[in-house]
Amino acid sequence: MELNRKIIQKLNLPNVSQIGVVTRDLDQVMAHYEKELGLGPFVELKITYTNQYYHGKPTDSLWRLGFCSLGPVELELIEPVTGPTVYHDFLKEKGEGLHHIGFDVKDMDEKIRLCAEAGIGVLQIGRTPVGGFAYLDTEKIGGVIFELIQRKCRRA
Repeated sequence: MELNRKIIQKLNLPNVSQIGVVTRDLDQVMAHYEKELGLGPFVELKITYTNQYYHGKPTDSLWRLGFCSLGPVELELIEPVTGPTVYHDFLKEKGEGLHHIGFDVKDMDEKIRLCAEAGIGVLQIGRTPVGGFAYLDTEKIGGVIFELIQRKCRRA
């Protein structure tokens, strides 16, 4: 975890703003979290991403997303639909569970440039008209993928 702290400092990342969990059945998990754990309410959103790349290659993947607020942190549930995606990889290798921690940034491109300088690659990236996301290849350092998120506001 010491290396993760150094990455956060080097990239000048803000506080964690999102926790992402990959699931095989979004509806089932949202219902369970709401009923059994008292989390939610969840909001299912359809976000259209353009210019998607998976390990540097163009892709046109789809996934379902559910969001709820956990105070200062947003919980994102992700069900992959079509691939390839890092979510499919995760389910195949590890099953359902914690996939990433996300950081809201103002300039994703600048952070990606800093990552490249630090030798940190991008696993998957997608754009929206107001920003986008980038999953960083940080899992080998501490076991968790970092996500850069550029958006107007949180979803939940």
